[in-house]
Amino acid sequence: MKKVAIITITTGQNYGNKLQNYALQKSLQDLHFDVYTLKHKRTSDLFINKSISVAKTIIKIIIKRPYNRIKKNRIKCFKEFGNRSIIFSDYTLSFNNYPKGLTNKYDYFIAGSDQVWNAGFQVINEELKNYLLQFAKPEQRVAYAASFGTDKIAPGYEHYFKEELPKFKAISVREESGVKLVEECGAKATVVLDPTMLLNSDQWKEIARRPDYVEKAPFVVTYFLGGRDAELTAYINRIANGRKIYNLEIESASENTIDSIEVFATAPDEFVWLIANADCVLTDSFHATVFSILFHKPFCVFERKAINESYKMGGRIDTLLGKFHLERFRDSDRSFSVVPEKYEIDEIERVLDVERKKSLDFLISALSD
Repeated sequence: MKKVAIITITTGQNYGNKLQNYALQKSLQDLHFDVYTLKHKRTSDLFINKSISVAKTIIKIIIKRPYNRIKKNRIKCFKEFGNRSIIFSDYTLSFNNYPKGLTNKYDYFIAGSDQVWNAGFQVINEELKNYLLQFAKPEQRVAYAASFGTDKIAPGYEHYFKEELPKFKAISVREESGVKLVEECGAKATVVLDPTMLLNSDQWKEIARRPDYVEKAPFVVTYFLGGRDAELTAYINRIANGRKIYNLEIESASENTIDSIEVFATAPDEFVWLIANADCVLTDSFHATVFSILFHKPFCVFERKAINESYKMGGRIDTLLGKFHLERFRDSDRSFSVVPEKYEIDEIERVLDVERKKSLDFLISALSD
């Protein structure tokens, strides 16, 4: 059985990131590969590990501060999900360094999915060479649904992509704009499904867990990576029309914006359950939109508020909605009185079947001798 290593973002507590990691692992296992995910250790982690005294001080601060205890609960939930759902390698990547002899431990290395090529993020640019698989032989390099996150490469990092992308055996990306960027770097790419869409709704229900805090009443789920201001909150309340609202938060949410301590600690498999059982979903998130489509839920996609272009990431949602002819679910001007509910489920499943086959065929071809 051939061994495959996934190189994706393993730090932080982002729902889409953890669920796409699991989905790619599961899809590769179903194709009879032995699959592992390489962990990343950030420079901040390395600095802390150098000083035991500093680490102890930080722990004391965490214990004393209520907000950090809240964040610690979320970290714990995500870590537990990883331990029960993702198979991690014993090998670790850090700051463009990699273990000696790593190329001999695996047959293939897959970069992706998620925004592994969005060099506008520090978590990416400080280890960009590893996300471009610079340590691997050309015949070992594969990208699956890798995303730049934006329609242009972050300034100052173009030369890395132009040097490394032509060395890949096979490249697939998550949005149409990514194909153009890869071509500008002298390579070729095809658009495939995000890994989360390689699994069907029944497969996702197998791992979904109901959160303890959920009430029996009908509910609405929101997930806004760009935050919720007073105007958006009022709009959400109007759409919810008296139903319970569960506001999922991003990991960096400030203490004064967290709507519920319990909901803030929602684990990735609980995230799946919430969307599968919601009356509707309101979001600016790509993966919340993905799961809404997978579970045939009414949803509404908003324009994301972002500090710069690296954080907007609208291209992948445009590609997603266009693929399923669901552009009308984008609410750019907040004009909906209710969330649109009617769409052709049979057509959605037909498109999914076609795109899954195409995506899996890409993987089979890329991971063959």
